[in-house]
Amino acid sequence: MIKKNGYIVWPIYFDKNVPRSKCRRVPLSLAVKNPSIENIVKAAESLGWKVEVETAAYPSMWWLKTGRAIIKPDKPMSKNSLIKTLAQRLKILSP
Repeated sequence: MIKKNGYIVWPIYFDKNVPRSKCRRVPLSLAVKNPSIENIVKAAESLGWKVEVETAAYPSMWWLKTGRAIIKPDKPMSKNSLIKTLAQRLKILSP
């Protein structure tokens, strides 16, 4: 979903503990355990992308306020390639 000329990215997209049927968007080889919005922001900023953070809950997990990032890449790309690139950087930066 594009909002404010950027892509909305949720931490659940990268969570190793969540199955693909529950909204994980990357393969297990790129997923990390319990990703935080702060780690996603660091990964996106290290790629040179602009990031805004909003307090929100993922719709299917409305009780969990994880937050979401609105990422504006420096060049046009699809959301899938943005998520995979971000996952690779997140994997490198995660302990």
